[in-house]
Amino acid sequence: MDFFGIKLLIFVSLISLIIFSGHIAPAYRQHLDTIYGRLIAVVIALLITDFGGWPMGILTAMAILILMPTTVSEGFSLENKKRTTDKNRWFIERIMGEKPLEIDSDQVLNLPII
Repeated sequence: MDFFGIKLLIFVSLISLIIFSGHIAPAYRQHLDTIYGRLIAVVIALLITDFGGWPMGILTAMAILILMPTTVSEGFSLENKKRTTDKNRWFIERIMGEKPLEIDSDQVLNLPII
């Protein structure tokens, strides 16, 4: 039994999903970020890989990863601004005659990158 038509339909659907992924609303993408959404995505990737072979599986994985919502955090969070004074300047600032008005913060909160 030949499934060429179904494989072609899946291939075209995956390519279209990758190309037009920017037009999918973020509200729909948030469903993919839940535990159930990820579980369903893994099952779909495994089924398509089993049905269409490893090239279709790689294409499916790429489509799923492109559709995942991107919440990139740099890992640093700066809180309040703090004014500088003459006694609170760096050595190089005193030597070079620089007088900055304010610094971002003297405390940096390190967070894990998610």
